[in-house]
Amino acid sequence: MTAVPGSQVSSGSLEQRIRHRLLMVLLVVFGGLAVLLDLAIENLTGDFVQSRLQIDAESLIAALEQTGPDGQWQVDEQHLPGAYQRPRSGYYYQLSYNGADLSGEIRSRSLWDLEVNTRQLDPGVTQTQVMSAIEGQRWLVRQLGFVRRDTAFSLWIAQDVAPLDSARRRFELYLLGIVLVTIAVLLFWQRLILHRGFAALEPLRAALRDQALGGESELPSRVPQEVQPLVDAIQMRLQRSGEQTKRSRTALGNLAHELKRPLQQLRWLAGKCPDAEGRVEMEQIYEQLSQRIERELRRARIAGAPAPGQQFVPTEEVPHLEKLLALSAPGSLRLHKQLPEGAMPYDRDDMIELLGNLLDNAWRFAREQVWLSITAVPDGWRITVADDGPGVPDQLLSSLSQRGLRVDESQGDGQGLGLSICQSVVESYDGTINFEHSRHGGLAVVIDMSA
Repeated sequence: MTAVPGSQVSSGSLEQRIRHRLLMVLLVVFGGLAVLLDLAIENLTGDFVQSRLQIDAESLIAALEQTGPDGQWQVDEQHLPGAYQRPRSGYYYQLSYNGADLSGEIRSRSLWDLEVNTRQLDPGVTQTQVMSAIEGQRWLVRQLGFVRRDTAFSLWIAQDVAPLDSARRRFELYLLGIVLVTIAVLLFWQRLILHRGFAALEPLRAALRDQALGGESELPSRVPQEVQPLVDAIQMRLQRSGEQTKRSRTALGNLAHELKRPLQQLRWLAGKCPDAEGRVEMEQIYEQLSQRIERELRRARIAGAPAPGQQFVPTEEVPHLEKLLALSAPGSLRLHKQLPEGAMPYDRDDMIELLGNLLDNAWRFAREQVWLSITAVPDGWRITVADDGPGVPDQLLSSLSQRGLRVDESQGDGQGLGLSICQSVVESYDGTINFEHSRHGGLAVVIDMSA
């Protein structure tokens, strides 16, 4: 169960990623619509006010008349809205004229004491602008030049658009509130849809969980079409892994059994050997090969039927290991166990392989007692196997942790630890294995494994 490179980098929740992306899309879409709507409303109100000013300007031009003996120009205010008569009402005009004999200026009463700087425009010229005037008002101004009875006129007419701007802002705030509520509703709706969609995967998750805990439940056949290839791949991988492991262990057991007959012949030949030195050497070879074969047979019996994907449950598996070890090495040994409840996050076959080797070693070299402790530690688990046997000398103890060292191969009377097996299992979980003197007199193997 070697970690795949990069698998430690969390990809986060799929639901959160979908929600974040939907939120970004909604913000972009609604933000763009809000900008377009704001521009549209601004242009609409501007066109409306300009059309209103154009109508009032035409009314002003139509209301111009010359009165009095000196022929001064006046505006008949009866043709104009009353708003131009109220001081600072928000509707203003100023009319200046310049003829051959006459010049002057006509102001609306609404301007009151406000001074407006205007310039004379040529006939036919029209200008529009926005300006800030008295506090709280914002004017949209329209100026145009025209000729009436050989007199050049320049009309300045304005309307306060601040109330329209305020109404537009209120509308946009209401619209923003509606948009935020809509986004919240859409996100909530999306969450419901995702939860209902992921609920269809619950049978698959439950089946995988049961299998990891040692159950026999099969993967569901009725799953969403998009997930079916994943279910098929998992099912095929589990079947192939189980079959391969079973074939390997069966072949190993068969090979060990097949070698027993040649070994018996080797022993018979050793007994017939006339050379005493050669006979001793052949008997040593026989003993070494016999021990190797017996160990492999014990490993096959300890591992039992392969169960790829299942997690290791100490309270269920350790008693089984204890019975097998007692059968393979009868005696009055006692195993002291300190086991956690529930499953450990490690593969069952790997842990049986690891503990089987360590307990087998401790069982063979212990005098009366063996201790097994499995405890949870921060960020992982600690496994300790100790015995009250003869232990390991100090000069050899420091070299046991060297990578690739196998004491059972390098020493004829060694501890039989099978370090290459134990170390490969421990390293696959980013763990460490240490060898110490047991407080009971023998060897203590301490393993720390990451969760």
